[in-house]
Amino acid sequence: MEAVAAFPLALVMGFLAGFIGAIPPGPLNVTCLRKSLQGHRRDAYRVAFGGAAVDTFICALIGLGLGWILEKVVTNPWVKGPLALFLVAYGAKLLLVDARRDAGRTDPEKSRLGFTPNPSEARGGLVRLPVLTGLLQGAANPALFVNWTFFISFLVGHRLFVPSPAGAGGFALGVGIGVFSWFALLIELADRWRSRAGAWASRSTIFAGVLLVAFGIYFTFRTFGIP
Repeated sequence: MEAVAAFPLALVMGFLAGFIGAIPPGPLNVTCLRKSLQGHRRDAYRVAFGGAAVDTFICALIGLGLGWILEKVVTNPWVKGPLALFLVAYGAKLLLVDARRDAGRTDPEKSRLGFTPNPSEARGGLVRLPVLTGLLQGAANPALFVNWTFFISFLVGHRLFVPSPAGAGGFALGVGIGVFSWFALLIELADRWRSRAGAWASRSTIFAGVLLVAFGIYFTFRTFGIP
């Protein structure tokens, strides 16, 4: 009964931790903001769901005492490295492909960026998997596992978290809901302000691409310990 009674507290703690922890700027914030400003609100929610699922999964395993399984995977540079490079590649795609397509929609003749738009790209675009994008961008953060491990250890030490199936489940569920709630708030605010954003919204692809490349390079340096 005591373990079951810990579920509500763990749920609340998880929600607060997830919501606050998702606020600092990161790849998922950038992608959700960009998609919302571009009018792809549903895709932004799918990216948010993918990102929240990563935090939920990690917290569930750590809370159940199975963090050692993840540790062998997420601390391996040959796993973290490709994930970081994925951010670089995704950012480069935004700059070299999506910015060209968006510029073509703005000016069919010639974009301000100097790109000559391809009509087929302006009409369609590549097949997108926003949930997978959210999963990969969420998993790319090299500090995610360590941060949640330290935080859960802190809660256990202060008796704010009971390491039981009910406690772990409640905390992980709360974290997922909290992370997704922050992204949902960001998406809704961006969607409301999209009409007022003007030229900034049309250039959001460029800003997002630059930021994602920067995050990817930073995560790559962190992963391989490059000074």
